[in-house]
Amino acid sequence: MLKLLAADGIDSEIQAHYRLIASVRDTIGMHTHDFFELFLILKGSVVHVINGNRQLLRENTLVFIRDRDVHYYEQTSDSDCRFINLSFHREVLDDLIAFLGEGFPSERLLEPAMPPSTLLSKTEKEYVRYRLDQLSLIPQEKKPALKAEVRAILTDLFSRYIKAEADHIELNGQPEWFRALCREARKKEHFTRGTAALVQISGKSHAYVCRMFRKYLGISPTQYINELRMSYAENLLLNTDMDIVDISLEIGLDNVSYFYDLFKRRHSLTPHLYRQFGIIHR
Repeated sequence: MLKLLAADGIDSEIQAHYRLIASVRDTIGMHTHDFFELFLILKGSVVHVINGNRQLLRENTLVFIRDRDVHYYEQTSDSDCRFINLSFHREVLDDLIAFLGEGFPSERLLEPAMPPSTLLSKTEKEYVRYRLDQLSLIPQEKKPALKAEVRAILTDLFSRYIKAEADHIELNGQPEWFRALCREARKKEHFTRGTAALVQISGKSHAYVCRMFRKYLGISPTQYINELRMSYAENLLLNTDMDIVDISLEIGLDNVSYFYDLFKRRHSLTPHLYRQFGIIHR
């Protein structure tokens, strides 16, 4: 099996390499490497064979590859794939984890058998692509500037997207009732009712449900429910012409100001600007 080495393809001063891959045909066969990668599917789909498992990845999927993963790509029967890839040294990741501190769930990224991946919205994909494209605007001879920009980008993307995905990775020891509760909570008829639905579905007390969410996910039931609400609102903003007030009501929030506050905390954009940005980049 082929092992790719950072010393052979990544500038030691920049500690990262960014490239656009126009087709699955431009990838290599089964391999591993001594560095890490982030890749984003821009168009089409691909079969990703990783650590003995086959995954169908579609457009807008962001994947983090560890230095111990074994993987390769296969073209699907009806589609090619175009994606961007950022490879980077282990030192970069070590520094990132140290910078983000104990609150960053690094063990959930590095220890599971499968690496984290997340399906982004169209707007999120365009944002990630925009951030990575900034690397192409810096002259290659300005290596300190490129090195700094790589670290700034990775800090942003890991804290914004990869951490969020890691937070949903099931931990060993979660009781089945809790896993079932989380699955049920993702249904619209439940998350629109708020935390009261979690209590009713579980048959547990509110205090006990709160303790279990803190224990297993590190967040409160309200935070979990609001994440689901915001994800649903994002889709409505991008794929319907519903008024923002109606979207707020649709996700179970009667207080529109509270909806704006939650949305801005998640995206640093108002719902109106988020919708505008998404329409422009379609």
